[in-house]
Amino acid sequence: MAKAIGIDLGTTNSVVAFKDTAVRIISTGANNEDLCRSCVASKNGTFDVGNHVYTQWKRYAPNIVVSVKRLMGGAISDDQVQKMKADRDAYPYGIKQLTGGTEESVAVVLEGREYTPEQISAEILKRLKEDASRKLNDEVTHAVITVPAYFSQKQKAATRKAAELAGLKVQRLLAEPSAAAISYGMDQYGPDEAKTFLVYDFGGGTFDISILMTANGQFNEMAAGGDRWLGGDDIDRKLTEYVYTQIEVQQGIDLRNLINDLPDKARFAFIGHMKKEVENAKKVLSTNTVASVCSYGDLETEDGDPIDFEIDITRDTFNSMVRPLVARSIELIEELLVKAAFPIEAIDNILLVGGSSCIPLVKEMLSAKYGADKVKSSEKPMLSIAEGAAILAHSLPMEDAAVELDSEEVILPEPDTTGLIFNTTKRAVYMEVEEANGQKAYEKIIDVSEALPLSVNRKFYTTSDNQKVLEVKLFTPAEDGSYEFVNSGFFTISENLPKGSGVIFTFTVDLDEIVDLKVKPDATGKSTRIVLGRGNFDTACLNELSQSIQSVLSDSNISVAQKKEFMEYVQTCVDKLNSKRRDDMDEEWKTIRSEIVSSKPAAEVRDVNLVYLAISQILEDVFGKYVSNSDSMKMADLRQQYEQTHNPAILASLKQVCEEYSLFTHVYLYSILGERSQNPSVANKAKSLFNEIMGYINSNNATGLENVLAQNDGWLGENLKALGGSVWDGPGTGLARG
Repeated sequence: MAKAIGIDLGTTNSVVAFKDTAVRIISTGANNEDLCRSCVASKNGTFDVGNHVYTQWKRYAPNIVVSVKRLMGGAISDDQVQKMKADRDAYPYGIKQLTGGTEESVAVVLEGREYTPEQISAEILKRLKEDASRKLNDEVTHAVITVPAYFSQKQKAATRKAAELAGLKVQRLLAEPSAAAISYGMDQYGPDEAKTFLVYDFGGGTFDISILMTANGQFNEMAAGGDRWLGGDDIDRKLTEYVYTQIEVQQGIDLRNLINDLPDKARFAFIGHMKKEVENAKKVLSTNTVASVCSYGDLETEDGDPIDFEIDITRDTFNSMVRPLVARSIELIEELLVKAAFPIEAIDNILLVGGSSCIPLVKEMLSAKYGADKVKSSEKPMLSIAEGAAILAHSLPMEDAAVELDSEEVILPEPDTTGLIFNTTKRAVYMEVEEANGQKAYEKIIDVSEALPLSVNRKFYTTSDNQKVLEVKLFTPAEDGSYEFVNSGFFTISENLPKGSGVIFTFTVDLDEIVDLKVKPDATGKSTRIVLGRGNFDTACLNELSQSIQSVLSDSNISVAQKKEFMEYVQTCVDKLNSKRRDDMDEEWKTIRSEIVSSKPAAEVRDVNLVYLAISQILEDVFGKYVSNSDSMKMADLRQQYEQTHNPAILASLKQVCEEYSLFTHVYLYSILGERSQNPSVANKAKSLFNEIMGYINSNNATGLENVLAQNDGWLGENLKALGGSVWDGPGTGLARG
């Protein structure tokens, strides 16, 4: 019989647990350890995962990934992501913008290849799944996976994606503090024993806090907070800096510059050694008053003299380093108590979770602040999250928990009466609308602390006559009082409806706080599911679509006929997108985005040379392997220059490069006809011819290529002309309040 497990997918370490008659931690790796280092290395295209990878840092670096959880659902422009990118000692792997993703998508680079953070996390999950299957002597198919309480929709969606890539069906994404509370047995209180807990989770890479109320075997999550950039990694960094400073003082050398000047192999070897030494010292100082960090024969001066050292670190010195971090965690507790309107007197206990909570100063400072009687700790707090996840996994049915949204009626799952948790929303959701004066505003759709799952029906109105394409944009409040973009989607209306026509929106939020959306115009009663971007190629495509619409419709130099033609094509694209499920369709997203990129400049043509902006992009996206690296770089550089200067001379240069590949741009016309023709027989023939032509190109069959082009170019020209006409009748894509 297939099994369900609980997984703590941690920043520094991950843990897997299983419950049948009792809860047990499943050991992983060759040495059967409780903790599996969340560390992934690549060698010759093969991945390796776990503690032994971390201990062999010098062998794998720079192709070794740590703390990938910090990148899950993250943005390349995030200050902390940029700091990770710059700190090659701590994060030796490459971090860059994902090719083909959004402007904010993150890629991890190993051995010159790009991977998403989800793909790297999937390798960790695969290892845990395989170890569990082997130890349980049965197939593992389902899992409850824990996430930080403050994880956004995008971050949760990324976690689900990682699980899917690992071959796991997610029963539930469980907030880490909630998992810890379950492991502490807070679900065992009776109806007359209502309690309120604050879970303090100080892990390797993140800090989470949550307030939970419990009674009669169930509990509600009342509030959550934390900091995804606060954890044991920061302590390790402070310890390392202290050791480096002491060595420099003792030996009169510029150690940091010396390390930076080392060849890669030697530098990574020393850094790997220091990581192990510092981490061990931190663990020793949890029980002893002194720990040493040593190195013998691992480092030399420029003259070849050995730099040997033994640096003692006292508990007092260690505490002085750690105190500001613990103080920051207490500040976050105070902020959450104020935000949730909970006085500390209402909190019965503070439960310590995570490896960094083992540091004596943590309990000492919390006890001094809130009272020793309030602060509780288990024997191994770093295992409690996985144990709680396993308990919940055991109680849940091994079925897909996804909400079915393809039917006309949206049916929500019943509240989890078998489990232990009443989930609530952690973030408010707002929708962008237009005011009467044309200004943008934000309408609250979902508030914080609402019980999950939930469904909300709201009515909005079209902003102009005969709107055909409408855009939905969702936001969440940011810390600075602004609104942070979450995701977007589009839908179409085939009928000609007057301004002010009602459209009913059904927002469905599942137990993981993932939002899905269906729309139904009053006039038609036809329900349509909107595909919302989740963060990678889908969001890139939808952003490209949004920007293209705004650019074309706002350009007074583009004729009405051109705008109509463009919007007709946009309708086709949107209908194609919404006919798909949101499952893995990365290649289709890429294709549609490429089509949008090529279609937009065609609508904007005023100078014939402008078309080469589109042609050069097509050459890169579709025929990239036939374009020389130098020409590809030149085209990209010229496009960038034109965007900055709009100098016509740059377009002339771009045209010159593109014309060397005129055969491919001619061939691509067959693809355009196949996608845009409303005649099914013409569209199918064009697609078939495009595939046939690409086959001749790929096989270097010049004769076959010449024959098929000669036989069909007349037909191609006639049908391209027939693409004229339009159905566009209105410029607006926005929605208004009632």
